[in-house]
Amino acid sequence: MTVGGIDVGHINFRIGDTEHVRICAGHIGFEIDESHRGHGYAFQACRALAPFVRSVYEAVIITCDPDNQASRRTIERLGASFMDEVAVPPNDPHYQGGSRRKRRYTWTP
Repeated sequence: MTVGGIDVGHINFRIGDTEHVRICAGHIGFEIDESHRGHGYAFQACRALAPFVRSVYEAVIITCDPDNQASRRTIERLGASFMDEVAVPPNDPHYQGGSRRKRRYTWTP
């Protein structure tokens, strides 16, 4: 993602239905550089990606760590519905990175 020619973060759209996508990573992932957070860039990027997402899936999963309030607000602002909170499997790369639980949401873009 760039704003005014400056890279502020990135967004990922994952195709597939692996355990990693369904449980940990979600179909949509975003990360905003710390110095650019709080401006709604992740929300805007998701909305911009929505037409393409709709061309592939009717609904997708978006996840976040339970303590990531900023991601939770973005996901809820998108209108995604809370599904559940699940344990991260020990064999998943997110577990290796320190995540132990994920909140899962369904988004119909």
